[in-house]
Amino acid sequence: MNDRRGLSAIALLTLVACSSSQSQNPYLPPTGAGGNGIVMPSGTVTVTLVSPSSPLDGGVAGPLATNSDVPVSATVDIAGGTDFIDPNSVKVALTATGSTVAVANGQLISTGSDLFTGTLSLGKLSAGSYTLTVTAASSGGAVGHATIGITVDDGPIVTVLSPAQGQSYNGTLTIELTADPGAYPPLTGPTVTVGGTAVTLTPDVAPNSYRATVAFGPPTPLPAGVQALPALAGVQLLDVKASNANGVTTDVQVTFNIDDTGPTIASTTPTPGQIVGGVLQISAKVTDVSGVLDSSVIAIIGDENTPLFELPLTANGGGIYSTLFDTGNLTACKAPPATSLCIVFPTISFRASDTVGNQTVIGYGFAVDNVAPVADLDPPEMRAMRLGIAGYECSLQFDPLSVNKESGDMPDDGCMVPQVFDLRARVEDDGNRAAGLKVVPISTVDPDNTSVYILDDTSQPLVVDSDGDGNCDEINPLLVPTTDPPTANNQVLKIRLAGVPPAGSGDYDFQSTNPAAAGDPPLPAGIGCIAGTAAAPPPVLCSFEQPTIAIGYSAGLPAIWSVEPIDSTFHCLGNQFDALANNINEGWACIAVATADLAGNKSVSAPMRVYIEYSDAGAWCATPPSSAGPPPTCTGTFDPASKTAAVGACQARNFADDPTIYCAPGAC
Repeated sequence: MNDRRGLSAIALLTLVACSSSQSQNPYLPPTGAGGNGIVMPSGTVTVTLVSPSSPLDGGVAGPLATNSDVPVSATVDIAGGTDFIDPNSVKVALTATGSTVAVANGQLISTGSDLFTGTLSLGKLSAGSYTLTVTAASSGGAVGHATIGITVDDGPIVTVLSPAQGQSYNGTLTIELTADPGAYPPLTGPTVTVGGTAVTLTPDVAPNSYRATVAFGPPTPLPAGVQALPALAGVQLLDVKASNANGVTTDVQVTFNIDDTGPTIASTTPTPGQIVGGVLQISAKVTDVSGVLDSSVIAIIGDENTPLFELPLTANGGGIYSTLFDTGNLTACKAPPATSLCIVFPTISFRASDTVGNQTVIGYGFAVDNVAPVADLDPPEMRAMRLGIAGYECSLQFDPLSVNKESGDMPDDGCMVPQVFDLRARVEDDGNRAAGLKVVPISTVDPDNTSVYILDDTSQPLVVDSDGDGNCDEINPLLVPTTDPPTANNQVLKIRLAGVPPAGSGDYDFQSTNPAAAGDPPLPAGIGCIAGTAAAPPPVLCSFEQPTIAIGYSAGLPAIWSVEPIDSTFHCLGNQFDALANNINEGWACIAVATADLAGNKSVSAPMRVYIEYSDAGAWCATPPSSAGPPPTCTGTFDPASKTAAVGACQARNFADDPTIYCAPGAC
């Protein structure tokens, strides 16, 4: 910063004051006899400078302060006449010597006598000679003035090279400046303070150059030549003063920032503990008063196979930095029954530095879910468990989807069904697993991506293996999903499913001493529960016979998904499906569920084969007629390269065929 201003710059004044009558009209004496009796104004305007002035007429004036308001006062009077002074005419002006153009001017105000006072701002005047003039006029038009010569000395020239105005520094700071006495050597100073503490300057190699290195509260010992300052932080003031032979002082001030903390890292994604999967956006808001070094902003994720994924984040504006990361790059987590290791709780750390070298690092854990939900249209029967007086009790065994009694109840695979029948599935999200894991992190089933598909053209597969691993992984891409009744062979009916809120209770009525005699299998060994002690069966959920329990999982999530509407009166486990109304023809049909979780992991169920006979009103799950032929395969393969599908075998996950124990939330 270059500043030629002086707080107490000396203005050397050479007195050239004078006073005179400047009227251009000759004096007219009063009119005598025979006139009109009017006395004309007369007199001479006299102006005498009081301040600024010299001690002796023609001597050198005392010092004045440039870049400030200079007091000006003068006595103004009428000599030898009857005029009076016009108070609005008393003005002060400053012109460069030899020029008539004013560089500053002002108005003087009467103090109640012949003395007029005011101020004149010298402004940012360059060094040189100037003339100060006070003028006044009488009521008759006469003008008088007084002048004084001023020589301006604007003080030493001080330029601060370092620190730069508004810039940030960390740890140590090198102060560099130049100080030239100008036209009036020698130089006194310069002196420097930082945050109010004096700093010793050392002359540098270049003429009029000075240097010092300071440290802000550093540990000891200090390197040679480094001066210790108190621990400082935030905005600081560097103040440089230097004077010349006339005592004119130049004061230069620079504010700068001491930054000893790293950037602020906030609004990070994934958030701590968040369950993610698939392609993940990693982002953070990074800000710093000194500015963020963009190339330093990275995220690091640990893994078994690749110890560190170091991911540079790209600046998006507004302090946001981000990148995309495929969590599939982490140690692969294969769905059961595979037993390979999975990454469950990786740690992510965000790192960023500011432009002065301060770094911030934050780290925390999040959860990965790379395993798709399990969907099953024909799940195994199960028992519920509750804590009783004598210990944990087991309910009678039940089908979670149906009571398996009447025509129109939810069928099993291979059943004959009437025109209208229940249609629901057991769907539960699954997640990455590890030995010792107490709670499996799941992102939960996505209701917008869970639907049942019904195909009556069984010459083509409904679910296919598209990657050649033997697992069914999607609905046949050659089929066109439709929510309207299908009208072409390549169309497949798609109906959205919704979760049934968990409700009800299992049947703990074991009044018979031999539950197996009542049709219930004996309690399996090793499941840790005894027969129930309820005196009566539980109430039904609906106004007609349905399972007395709608199971849930993982702290109350719905495990039963059904055709809408779902309500507490007639459709407590969902609505029925009407094959005729949806143009699903009689004969064999393939039914499957496609689902996904909120992390984007997708799966399909094994297909359920049903034989539709519109007028069938027989027993539940009647055997199809011999003319029906064997059930269709409903599975196949799909070649993405040739975009062809073929009927064949593929396997889909389902719930184990072993007796399953259901523990209602809060019940055990």
